[in-house]
Amino acid sequence: MTESEEYQKLQAERDSLQAVLKTSDAETQEMMAVISEVEANFDKIREAEKYISTQSAQSGEMSQDTKKRVSDNFQMIQEILKRNKAQLAELNRKYASSNKQVASMQSTIDRLNKEMQESSARLVVLQGELAKRDATIAQLSSDISELAQHAEEQSSTIKEQDKSLHTAYYVFGTANELKEQKILSGGFLKSTKVMQDTFNKDYFLQIDVREVTEIPLYAPKAKIWSTHPEGTYEFVKGANDNLTFQITDTQRFWSLTKYLIIEVN
Repeated sequence: MTESEEYQKLQAERDSLQAVLKTSDAETQEMMAVISEVEANFDKIREAEKYISTQSAQSGEMSQDTKKRVSDNFQMIQEILKRNKAQLAELNRKYASSNKQVASMQSTIDRLNKEMQESSARLVVLQGELAKRDATIAQLSSDISELAQHAEEQSSTIKEQDKSLHTAYYVFGTANELKEQKILSGGFLKSTKVMQDTFNKDYFLQIDVREVTEIPLYAPKAKIWSTHPEGTYEFVKGANDNLTFQITDTQRFWSLTKYLIIEVN
């Protein structure tokens, strides 16, 4: 991707976020402010990296003034990365707990997290190059390596949070099957109810709610027992009169519980 294409992509992303901002709440506006600050910080990092890279390519011994400026730039980048790391951690936490799930904002946060990792990795490379020329730069090695490790750990945590946020569970079976797994209780002359505190969770199938919106039931009759908002799902009859369970509003459907229970017969 050329620099012009990259710029157009970022500009389109920012325009999209600005459109979201006009109709967003105070929390989203606060997140947008943090995003802007983090992006501005990355601009400063890129300028500092450019200077360090230029000095690294020079031949001969560095002057004391140049050594000091290189060292100052390294320290500035470290401080900015630490600040960005803290801000991104808070930004990820707020987004994970948000109900809005704004796709354009998620894309921007993912990009900033990626840039955090890449900046830390580039700094390690620059440090290695300069350490070969000047021992005074080498003392920054452990701090930078630790920062890169933290960035990698943060990325892993974010992925786990994202997975957890979009994970749900479903089960379908006959009344007897569901009772055997302590998912339903009741029987002759007793009303049927869901045993939320004792049911066998291992009997459920795990899904990503962003990917699964249809569940074939392989039965002509079905009844939903878990609690979900009306108008967010439907039973659709298909071949051989067998039903398929369709989720028509993913976000609202899973808002009350992450467990879907369907009785078939």
